[in-house]
Amino acid sequence: MHLSFLKTWNLRTKLMIILVLFILSPLMIFGILFYQSSKDLVSQRTDKEGLQVLTLVNQNVSQLLKGYESQLNDIYEHEDIIKQLSDSIETKSSDQISLSDDSVNRFLRDFLRGKDDLDSIYLFTLKATYFGDFKGPNLFTQFYRDHPMWDRFISLGTGRAVWLPSYELPPNQYNSKTSHYFAVGMQVKDVYDSLQTLGTLIANVKIDALDKIISNVQVSPNSVLLITDHQGNLIWNRNPDAYGINLSTYPFFNQLDQQEDGRFTQEINGSPYRGTFLRSAYNGWYYFSFVPQSDLNAQTNDLKRFLAATVVAFAALFIFLAAFTSNYITRPIRQMALAMKHIQKDNFEMTQLTQSSDEMGMLQAAFLSMRGRINELIKEVRLISNKEKEAEVRALQAQINPHFVYNSLDAINWMAIENDQSRISRMITSLSDIMRYAIKPGEQLVTIEEELKWAQNYAYLQEMRFEDKFEVIFDVKIDTLDLKVPRLLFQPYLENSIIHGMEDIDTGGVIRITVQSTGSEEEMKLTVIVEDNGGGISADKLQQIKERRSHGIGIYNLDERLKMEYGPSYGTTIHSVFGEGTIVTIVLPYIR
Repeated sequence: MHLSFLKTWNLRTKLMIILVLFILSPLMIFGILFYQSSKDLVSQRTDKEGLQVLTLVNQNVSQLLKGYESQLNDIYEHEDIIKQLSDSIETKSSDQISLSDDSVNRFLRDFLRGKDDLDSIYLFTLKATYFGDFKGPNLFTQFYRDHPMWDRFISLGTGRAVWLPSYELPPNQYNSKTSHYFAVGMQVKDVYDSLQTLGTLIANVKIDALDKIISNVQVSPNSVLLITDHQGNLIWNRNPDAYGINLSTYPFFNQLDQQEDGRFTQEINGSPYRGTFLRSAYNGWYYFSFVPQSDLNAQTNDLKRFLAATVVAFAALFIFLAAFTSNYITRPIRQMALAMKHIQKDNFEMTQLTQSSDEMGMLQAAFLSMRGRINELIKEVRLISNKEKEAEVRALQAQINPHFVYNSLDAINWMAIENDQSRISRMITSLSDIMRYAIKPGEQLVTIEEELKWAQNYAYLQEMRFEDKFEVIFDVKIDTLDLKVPRLLFQPYLENSIIHGMEDIDTGGVIRITVQSTGSEEEMKLTVIVEDNGGGISADKLQQIKERRSHGIGIYNLDERLKMEYGPSYGTTIHSVFGEGTIVTIVLPYIR
């Protein structure tokens, strides 16, 4: 990410933003995490409450259903009814069958008395249909025939009570509105003889029986409670329009996998719901609680508003504190920056700075001391500059001196030639070349050829001066003389060898200067060896030279210059044996 725009911001703004971000960001992250954990806590609490509600509803509904089942089982206690049903199957007399029908029908009607939640009861046999129904038998009988699977389900129960899905009857002459029921059925067997099946008994229960138990039960203001059978057929719902829905069409129902209870999420009609379910151990019915996400959000809205207000309040507080802190920290820095601008404009008037004893105070004290020192140095520089200008004028005035010397030496040289003094002529020529080389302007680096020529002239003059007490031999072992070396490289080494090495020798002294290349092809080095057979240097004196406590300091100054310029692998080393001679080795880079 390109952050170059930050360079245009001042330090106060940057510091304030950093303080706000590093303090406010953790607070916001904590608030978000706290809100999220609160939402999870609300969801978990809703799930727990939903499961508790379903458990209570299941207990009440199961108790109601067991009561109906117990009432149906009471039929077996009426021996006359069972015997009449058994006889009606075996007899062929129509009079006897008619008498039996009246007796069973009266029994069923009497059975309904005092049972307000039971709408009707039917007993279907192979030869007759018995009923207790104020609406007459036609409506339900036709409905029963249209659902042959009911008889199959009841037969699979082998005498146990089987709870059938809820159903609705359309408006009719007995009821102007659609009415809803759920049914319980069981096979009636001859318990006094061969346990043969005598018929199918079905009792129709008004849905109001469940309404009384469940209609006022809610997990949340907009929650939905459902009861279904194990196949997803709807048994009860607060909304009459929902009857006929089968939950097996929804993915969550197929994932229940005969679990006793659990939780799930489901989107219904485009809205997310959090669901809880419980499976009845009595008859396998499923009890569902659907809580819309909007109800869960409503429970956390107050917390959300509280957190938002808290974050806004703390944000305002932190911004104020950040602005105050950044201003407190940067104010002395701005004062110093203003003072520095004054210095930049050559204004050294004292600027009043905030006094403190902290690190900024120390920095300001150092700045004030530096400002005073700079002022003094500027005055010194101006004084030195004035003196340099005077020296330049004097140098211009003295430029005539070298030309006068060169002209005089040239005249003396011609006089020596006219008088056949070749040695004097050569000495004058060498001296003239040495002076021109030493004082001519130019770069610090010269070719090895120029440096050797100067050294040869210098050596010749010294040989003449000391009347051939020694000989200087040049041994050049390199292919090219265009390599660059520092100007007057040989001067200190030759001078030391002549003055200190040859001072006690009367004759036979030899100074050998060897120039050769060393190192690998990747890193060639130029090595210059100055070797003499003079008196040498004692160990103590050599140590003093290395420690800069004796003459010879110039040699080691050059060593430091070479190391600083080219690196630690270059420089000068001295090896000497007292009474035998001295060897000075100079290692230079290959510079073309």
